[in-house]
Amino acid sequence: MPKVAFEYRDFWDIPRLIVCTVEGTEILLDSEFDDLLEEYAPHYKVYALPPELDSDSTESWADLPPSQAAYLGSVPVSEIEFDPSKRKEIEVGPLLKFLKR
Repeated sequence: MPKVAFEYRDFWDIPRLIVCTVEGTEILLDSEFDDLLEEYAPHYKVYALPPELDSDSTESWADLPPSQAAYLGSVPVSEIEFDPSKRKEIEVGPLLKFLKR
């Protein structure tokens, strides 16, 4: 399965807010913190970022979804495979279904 490098912001046991490029599409994965349950969601919401948005120059990613991104669906956190450090690469297999049209 192909791997891609990613950038992340929030980290709690694993990255909780990730941006990566899969087949030319910049993808945002967001596992939000639930204040009522006092834990992170067991899934990532998956968004396609618009090409004109430069996530590298965005100081905070907090406002990216849904105002500037297209919601594609969700994927269980357990389906995302990270490199051993959990900070560099992910397997893209579970994300490919969102790009097939």
